[in-house]
Amino acid sequence: MQLTEFELEIFGVGLGVGLILAAGVGLNAMRLRWGLRREIENLKKSLYVNMSVQSEGTEKLQKSLDKIKRKNEKLRTTISTLSNKPGRAELQTLHTWERAIELLTLRSPTFAAAWQLAVDEAKTEMAETRTGVKALMRKAFSSSSIEGDDKDDNKKLEAG
Repeated sequence: MQLTEFELEIFGVGLGVGLILAAGVGLNAMRLRWGLRREIENLKKSLYVNMSVQSEGTEKLQKSLDKIKRKNEKLRTTISTLSNKPGRAELQTLHTWERAIELLTLRSPTFAAAWQLAVDEAKTEMAETRTGVKALMRKAFSSSSIEGDDKDDNKKLEAG
C-alpha cells in the first residue's frame, strides 16, 4: 500500500496545520501560566503587607490592653487602700448615728425605744448605701460632697 503524492500532500498539510494549532495552544497556555504566576506573586505581596499591618495593629491593641489592665489593678489597690484607712469605721459609725438622730427627731418624742430602732434602721440603710443601688446613686451624685463631709468630720473629730 503505497501512498500517492496527493495523499502525502494532504497528510503533510494536515500535519502542518495540527502542529501550528498545537504550537498556538502551547504558547497560549504558557502565556496564561506566566500571567497566573505574576498574579500569584502580587497576591503574595498583598497578603504579606496585609498581615504585617494587622500584626502591627494587634500588637498595639495588646499593648493598650496590658496598659489598661495595669492601670485597673493600680486603681483596685488604691480603692482597697482608701477603704481600709484608719478612722473609716469610726466615720461610718458617726454617719450612722447622725442619721439615727435625724430619724429620731422626726418620728418620736420618746427617746429610748425610738433611739434603738433608729440606730438599727440607720445601720441597715448605711449597709445598703455601701452595696446596692443607693451606693451607685451616692457615688454618682454626691461623691464630692461625701469626700468633703469626710474631711469636715475628720477635722471635727480631731478638734473635739
